[in-house]
Amino acid sequence: MKRIVFLLGTTLSVLTLVACSSPDEQVETTESVKDSSIMEAVENSSLKLENTKAESSQPTATQEIVEEDRGENPTEDHMELLQAYGEAYANFKTINHRNEKLKDLMTEECIQMNGIDVETGNALGSEGKVTSIYQNDQDEYAVLLDCIQNGSPIRILLLAKVEDNKIAEMTYNTLKREY
Repeated sequence: MKRIVFLLGTTLSVLTLVACSSPDEQVETTESVKDSSIMEAVENSSLKLENTKAESSQPTATQEIVEEDRGENPTEDHMELLQAYGEAYANFKTINHRNEKLKDLMTEECIQMNGIDVETGNALGSEGKVTSIYQNDQDEYAVLLDCIQNGSPIRILLLAKVEDNKIAEMTYNTLKREY
């Protein structure tokens, strides 16, 4: 009987101590950081078309002269690079075919980081086009593609950073339409 009273008393004292002790209050602080940059649309082509009229005794004919402005503006050089980059992602027969086209457009570090140099057996194919190209103020670009991959329509958003006229960093995003 003494044992039962002793065990009951010990149990009650332990429960009282636990119940009376104040719990440690942990204060969590959440800090929200917003990093935003504005992307602006850039022209899809650096080619200019001029219409000139040929003067002769024959009827007037219109000729198209294509002039390319190369090397004057680094953004125009980047536009050619980004157009080729987008076309490589939009149009390919296999992943290996796409990766071979991308190797000339990327830095070695970017090739390594994104596994472009890895041979795959994936038979995914794609046909598509570059819809638009956007740029922010830090030589970072967004390339929007409309493609058909293995019979299904898909939108792709490529985010790229250009250094020394090569893609130095990139992110591949698929856009899904919910409704």
